[in-house]
Amino acid sequence: MTSNTKIVLATSQRVIASGIHHIINITPGVELSGTAENRQQLLELLVIQQPEILIIDRWFDDMFLEPAWEDTNGLIGKYKTILFSDPDKETIYKLHKLQITSFFTLHSTDEEVVQVIQGTLQGVKFFTPKVVEALIEYSFRKTPEKPQQQLHDGLSEREMEVLMLITQGKNTRDIAEKLFLSTHTVYTHRKNILKKLACKSAAELINYAYTQGLVEKD
Repeated sequence: MTSNTKIVLATSQRVIASGIHHIINITPGVELSGTAENRQQLLELLVIQQPEILIIDRWFDDMFLEPAWEDTNGLIGKYKTILFSDPDKETIYKLHKLQITSFFTLHSTDEEVVQVIQGTLQGVKFFTPKVVEALIEYSFRKTPEKPQQQLHDGLSEREMEVLMLITQGKNTRDIAEKLFLSTHTVYTHRKNILKKLACKSAAELINYAYTQGLVEKD
């Protein structure tokens, strides 16, 4: 019998912790192995439980204040880390640059958070629609005067199709089903697109598409 993947939750907000605990319970293949309410408890839990996934609150013990980013990256970079925060666009824009795997907000539905956990479990970087929307809107407003070069001229027709689906918030599995491709092929296309467009994440790809006028902003 295959054992469930361990998740450690880091939040001092007990009502939120209860809600996330419920969501973990209805997500196949994972289990909550412990909840930490401060950094010391978290460090102890990580050593004892050795989880694969860490779900952490952006308000957790001041770890996501800018002066602490270097230390925080050193810790969360060791795990598949899911960050959650309020839906403030500037906050999301700043925090998505950290070494996180996935990101949801407190406005996300239970179904969206289940998808985040499942995608993260499969090694897919997963941002919920509200996070993607915030990144697009804030990035577009922040740097409209600095459009990137026409790097997308080097994309193949198939790579352009994958890029357009990424801008719609589609994950790897969705794209594979839409284009009748294997997930491995989609991973390869995503890797090539990131390299050709000199981007490091799906959020940067989306920002590129908007600043270059490849997608119309609502």
